[in-house]
Amino acid sequence: MGTPFISHLEPTRLDGYDPSKPHDQQPAHIPPVFLDAMAVREAVFVGEQGTPLDCEYDNDDSRSCHWVMYASVNMTTAAEQRDPSTGAVLRPRRSETRSMPIGTMRVVPFPHPPHPPPGARYVGNVLQDDDDDDQPAAEKNGGGSSSSSSATATPAVLPRRRSKTLTSVDEERQASALPYGHDKPTTYHDGKEPYVKLGRVAVVSEFRGHHIAGQMWRAARKWLEDHPTFFNPSVTEMGMDQLKVGAASEIPKWNGLICCHAQEGVVKIYEKWGFKVDEGMGKWFEEGIPHVGMFQRLRIKAADPKV
Repeated sequence: MGTPFISHLEPTRLDGYDPSKPHDQQPAHIPPVFLDAMAVREAVFVGEQGTPLDCEYDNDDSRSCHWVMYASVNMTTAAEQRDPSTGAVLRPRRSETRSMPIGTMRVVPFPHPPHPPPGARYVGNVLQDDDDDDQPAAEKNGGGSSSSSSATATPAVLPRRRSKTLTSVDEERQASALPYGHDKPTTYHDGKEPYVKLGRVAVVSEFRGHHIAGQMWRAARKWLEDHPTFFNPSVTEMGMDQLKVGAASEIPKWNGLICCHAQEGVVKIYEKWGFKVDEGMGKWFEEGIPHVGMFQRLRIKAADPKV
């Protein structure tokens, strides 16, 4: 493996992306870096963990920042040919070095859907209720974001559950960029403070064990520390009425809090990065894989609201 490098994609329009099709069958205008991110996610979450393809892409992708790590890989383009009778080389092996996406992660800005209820189950980002029917299904990582790193979890086969009926408040909170509704308090989140969410952390199997995920996290953390106001809403663009605030002090702004929905099998990786398990969030299931909430706070410089 050659020297790896990381590309960063800021929020971008992904109009026309078809979740039912793989990354290499998408419209030509979709940014290549995002297609490379999806190539890694499809390999890990769809290929290894059994996530339905049409559940891997979600509405958060267009509003998120994405990081993709590449490695320079020497690939054979034509095999060596030898004379079967003499063993003489008729055509030498031909190869070329290509940049291959090997890892990805994303950071989703606030606002977010409510914290998952303890014991809840999500299918395709939809919270399910407790009534079973007769069709089994493999459930994955809805509810927000997949947080698998180098570990590969095997989805459990669980009964399919019907979608929970959302209240009008839930629907408004999940469907609209604003207002920023309150959430239930947890160990590290007061239910009010805006936070960003780290997710869709994935490394292709052949490159695990080389601290790829850690390198991407350091790049993402550095960018967040250098751009602490990037995700803050602009008063000029949105107006005080849409922000539903009466004073500048009430305008939502990010103060360094980061959440991740971590698969239980990779909690120790996130702990090495500085995250702590939020016991108050309990445990829930995303496509059958048990997840826990984790938080950490970055030290960022105080900044005034965007105008």
